Amino acid sequence: MGGSQSAEKPLFSSNQIISVSDVQRKWRSVVEPKLDELPFLMMFSGSEPKATILSYKNFEELWQKVHEASELQIKLELLSRAIDTEKNEKPLLSLAEVVAKTGITAQDLEEAPDVELDN
Repeated sequence: MGGSQSAEKPLFSSNQIISVSDVQRKWRSVVEPKLDELPFLMMFSGSEPKATILSYKNFEELWQKVHEASELQIKLELLSRAIDTEKNEKPLLSLAEVVAKTGITAQDLEEAPDVELDN
C-alpha cells in the first residue's frame, strides 16, 4: 500500500500465488503458513487471477484505512467548499437551510444509521 502504487495494481511474487485446488484441499498446510509471512496471496485458476486472500488482521487494517480515507475525503471536500465560499464571499448555508431545500425531514435523519440529532 505504498504511496506511489495507489493507482497501479499491487505487485506480487510467485510465492504469493496459490491454486484454487490448494485452497480447497491444502488450506492448513499451504495457505495458512503463507498468510503468516506475506501480506496477501493471489488465488489463480489456471493462468487467471481469481481472488486475493488476506489474513483477517490485514483485512481489518485495510478496512480501517479505507474508512479513514473516506472520512478524509469528506473533510477535504468540506474544507474546499469553505475556502471557495470565503474566496467568493458567499455565505454558507445552515444545516436547516440545506435540509429544507432537499426536503429531508428530521424523521428521515433520525432513521439514518449514523445520525444523532440534538433538539
